[in-house]
Amino acid sequence: MVSFQHNYRSLIRIILWVNLAAIALLALSRGLFFMLAVEPERLAGLSADVGRAFWVGARFDAKVVFIGFAPALLAGLLLAKTRLFTWWQKITPWYAALIFFLLCGFSIGNYYYYVTYGSYIDVFVFGLFDDDTKAVLDNAWQDYPILRSFFTAVLAAVLGFWFTKKLIQRSESWQWSPRHWALTTVSVVLTIVVYVIVARGSIGSLPLKRYHANVSQYKPLNVITPNAFMALSWANGDYKKQAKFEPISQQAVTEQMIKVLGQPTPEYHTDKNDYLADNPPHVVMALMEGMGTNVLIEDDPKHNDLLGSLRQAFDEDFVFERFMAGTTATIDSIVMMLLHSDVPTISHTGAQKIALPSSAVLPYKRAGYDVVFVYGGNSMWRNLANYLPLQGFDTVYDENSIKTAFPEAKEHADTWGVADEFTFKFARKLLDEAKKPTLIYIMTVTNHSPYRPPGDYQPKVTRVSERLLDVVGSVAGQETKLLQVYQYANDSLGQFIAGIKQSNLADHTLIAASGDHRVRSISTKNLNEFAVSFAVPFYLYVPDVILEHSQFQYQPERIGSHRDIFPTLYHFSLSDQNYISLGGENLLSVDGVSNRGYNKVRSINQWGAYDNGSSARLYAWDNGVMTQTEPTDNPEPNWAKEYHKLQNYYLRSQIVGEQ
Repeated sequence: MVSFQHNYRSLIRIILWVNLAAIALLALSRGLFFMLAVEPERLAGLSADVGRAFWVGARFDAKVVFIGFAPALLAGLLLAKTRLFTWWQKITPWYAALIFFLLCGFSIGNYYYYVTYGSYIDVFVFGLFDDDTKAVLDNAWQDYPILRSFFTAVLAAVLGFWFTKKLIQRSESWQWSPRHWALTTVSVVLTIVVYVIVARGSIGSLPLKRYHANVSQYKPLNVITPNAFMALSWANGDYKKQAKFEPISQQAVTEQMIKVLGQPTPEYHTDKNDYLADNPPHVVMALMEGMGTNVLIEDDPKHNDLLGSLRQAFDEDFVFERFMAGTTATIDSIVMMLLHSDVPTISHTGAQKIALPSSAVLPYKRAGYDVVFVYGGNSMWRNLANYLPLQGFDTVYDENSIKTAFPEAKEHADTWGVADEFTFKFARKLLDEAKKPTLIYIMTVTNHSPYRPPGDYQPKVTRVSERLLDVVGSVAGQETKLLQVYQYANDSLGQFIAGIKQSNLADHTLIAASGDHRVRSISTKNLNEFAVSFAVPFYLYVPDVILEHSQFQYQPERIGSHRDIFPTLYHFSLSDQNYISLGGENLLSVDGVSNRGYNKVRSINQWGAYDNGSSARLYAWDNGVMTQTEPTDNPEPNWAKEYHKLQNYYLRSQIVGEQ
């Protein structure tokens, strides 16, 4: 028993000190994160929030660390009475090194995730596996200090190993007075109970959970509160939930429709238009990778030309700037726009074989259109090659099709696929060869980090501003390339539009374009850019002859988002046709619009912009797309929440049916 008591009491002290050291490491990581993420001038009056962030954060850290070292504690308890305890003493320093390596490495990763996406690790991190993994890793290698981070984590591992080994060596000389076996038994039980309580995070009926991380109205404080492992655990839970679709009652769906849409169904109808009935136009919708307004506001035709050939189209046609992308990720925005889905993994979940009656392209199918998807990357990305034909697409073309049609595209293919100019050339080829009205949905890839314009591209003038240097995040040092690639993508679109307008396609081709999401490597910290940070432009070309046979009113200050794109296109291409929309509107309607733009993170309305998670506060519009820096009350704080609930309810009603 003496041997057990000595080993047990040494074990408890060793585990305690190692746990404290690991918690200190996470606290240090949070402190560095805090200094890098927050703006000191924004902390006035928030001292209590800062204290909560570090206190709750410490509880999260203790939870993770105690769970991490639980195997070492249990193994030590089981072996303390045997000769194998010496084996435990040899293995534990290596185990501690692994834990310290992971704690440090993931903490660094969590910070750079925030720099890129403006959040702690969330469900989007699983894009590493769902996307082109090689491309994602190449992207990470280019954008992040991988080697420096790795060696920093190795240093933490070495220190953890050394510290634990020294503790174990010193424990050999520790002396303990004998205890009665009953006291030792009680001590073991209490140790396990206390350990479980700390690992659980609380002694109440509810363990430490995600909502505890919401400590302030100032978002960076909420971001630094959980450590990377807690965030990853939550992300994993969210990811698993995406694959599950719970039944929903007909009553719940109908009530939510009435609450958000003002009608019991999502069914709408275009006006009867004899000209469109007799002359159905081609329709092109180009979803441009990374066409975020948070970079476009840098545009200056003389000193920083970010539009290139697209400038003439922007000057001549319809452009809406107070406009939001549906989400902050490509696949998320695609499925939300095409299928009203709030589940980005729908194309590769158990629901991947279910045809949805809400597909945005079905009205065109019913009208006799050929419906095609043109992607500059590989069409097996997110299983689109198999999924989209179920949702009404006749053909899915990708980089392989483009390279076959234009062999020179191979020379300029990069990490994510072929250069945008060839994607648009391929789309033009399809239009030139079309035998019947055609809808082409394009997804480009070039304007994506790592930022590299094609080798033969001659960029127009660009200039890195002080503002860009201040807000650029993970791609610091690539600012010039970022601007050049942004310009190149827009220039490719502009040349495509100009070519259509100068051809016999001009009078019977609609062209729409928008960004799939914000430029994610740009910080969202500037309050005067509260709307801009998640905004994308919406460009629309409607031939004059169609406008002459349609009613329309153009007010560029109108507000919208991705949900409005197809309803707008329907009204200028389809006659007397039914369609499904969750409140999307014709932005050229003579009857006006509701002036709401939805993004999964941040939304806008006629009064200003607000975070969906703290929607009571709104940053009012200032000049153009900019906002005021002092928050005010949001007149409709619940709209975004109710809209997201509607998306969820409606999708579930289609996937598993209504009860």
